[in-house]
Formats: sequence, structure tokens, C-alpha cells
Amino acid sequence: MKPIYHRFNFEGGTSFGIRKVAESFFYNRWHYHPELEISWVQEGTGTRLVGDHVEPFKAGELVVLGANLPHLWRSDDRYFLADNTDMCSSLAIHFTEDFAGKEFGNLPETRPLRDFFARAGRGLKFFGDTRDRVQRKMAEMADSDDFSRLVGLLDVLRILTFSREYVPLASIGYAPPHALNDTERLARIYHYTFAHYSGKISLEEIAAEAALNPPSFCRYFKSKVRKTYTQFLSEVRIGQACKLLISGDLPVAQVCFESGYTNFSHFNRHFKKITGLTPVEYRRAYQKG
Repeated sequence: MKPIYHRFNFEGGTSFGIRKVAESFFYNRWHYHPELEISWVQEGTGTRLVGDHVEPFKAGELVVLGANLPHLWRSDDRYFLADNTDMCSSLAIHFTEDFAGKEFGNLPETRPLRDFFARAGRGLKFFGDTRDRVQRKMAEMADSDDFSRLVGLLDVLRILTFSREYVPLASIGYAPPHALNDTERLARIYHYTFAHYSGKISLEEIAAEAALNPPSFCRYFKSKVRKTYTQFLSEVRIGQACKLLISGDLPVAQVCFESGYTNFSHFNRHFKKITGLTPVEYRRAYQKG
């Protein structure tokens, strides 16, 4: 599976783009682009990868991605079924750091904005009043003329730049794999993992997907993702378990097996290590809001 490199062609020669997506499932490929992205998930659930970070996503989240930061929003398996009637939708703004001109970006007054762009290099997930205000602005921009959209984007960036209602996603020091062969290889690893996480994935299998022998694969994956493949696979599986726990009333034992675990105590231990709660505590906490 090759990675996708996006270069957005903004309509009418505008300096940035705003795009509404409404499909049966979100784009299922690991990709990157030189533009920054402000992404609002309006409908849908699944798993999000940003750099070396993996977690479930749901409707209502607001994420900002820095330039050339690899990412993936993968819808849950049910969205890919032939009889699926649910939709996934999002609204996203794409723009380069110099969308308003290099002179604008070098002004003393825009130094906080440059700092914000640097922080976005790890990916930022916003919450609270910041998220609500930005989403309202984005909804207005989607139905506005070009000049109003420009003013709206500047206001959105002002809100985001001075907000502290966010959490960074990728780990400190994460560096995107700029070499094309690295990006292709990681894309194959991610694709295979999402397709087979509910079953047993041997080290030999996943190493073969990366065209490496097992010892080389272990060294390669940890050097690129800053965690072992076993840790990454656990995060994917526990992310799926979290969604199953809050989306229905399946017994915890069944959630365990459907998430790819065959040992219940092993599942409980991994779940608490990653979330800080037991599966039962996690479900209760969600039900209490």
C-alpha cells in the first residue's frame, strides 16, 4: 500500500481551501501534505493515527495537523459493510504557513502564530469552549464568500493560537518519515494491523509486510514510531475495546475477544495500563458522563 501525498488545488485560485466530506467511510490511507489542516469530524467513529499517536475518534472532535505530519482517520469496520447506511462527514480547512504572504508571516505581531504552527507539528486536539467556538466559525465559513472566509480563518487562527484547551498528539521529538520508502513501509504496516488486529499477528507476518526479517523489523519500527510494535498493536486493540464498551452492552469478556485478546487477565492488564482504568470502570465512567 503506497502512501498518498496530497497537494490541494484551491478553487478559484484562493489562498486556502475549506472542504466538506460526506461519504460512507473516511479515507482509509495513511497520507500527508504540505498544508496545515484544521479538521472537524461531524459524523462517524473509528481510529485516528497522527504521527506515532493512535486513539479512537468520534463525532465532534477538532484536530489541527502541522505541515507534512502523516495521519489517518480510519472508520470502524461497520462503515465498510455493503449494507451500511451510516455516513461519515467532516469539514476541514487546508492552508500553508504563508497563505497570507511571507511578509505577513514575518511580522512581529504574528510571532504567536508562528509558535502555534510549530506546536501543530505534533498534532493538537482541542476541546471545551475553544472547540465549540472554532466549529461555529468553520460552519459560517463554509457558506460564506471568499473575503469572509479569509477573515474567518484569521479569527479561527487567533482563537487556536491563544487557547490552552488542547492536548498534543504525537510524542515529543516525533519526526515524520520524509523518505518515501519509509512512508510506504509504515503505510503497509498500519494497513495490515488495522485489517488483522482482531486475530493473531505474528512477528514474522508483520515483518514480511515490511519486507524485513523480524529483528530488523523490530529495530526499524521502534526507530520510526518511538514504540515497539507490540505496544502499538496493544493501543490499536484497546482503542477498539473502548469503542465497544461505550457503544453497546456487550459483556466485557466478549469485548476482550473481539478486540483481539484471548486471555482475559492479559486484556485487563493492558487496558488499565493504557487507559488508567479497568474495562468496567471505563464503561461506568462513560455512562456517568
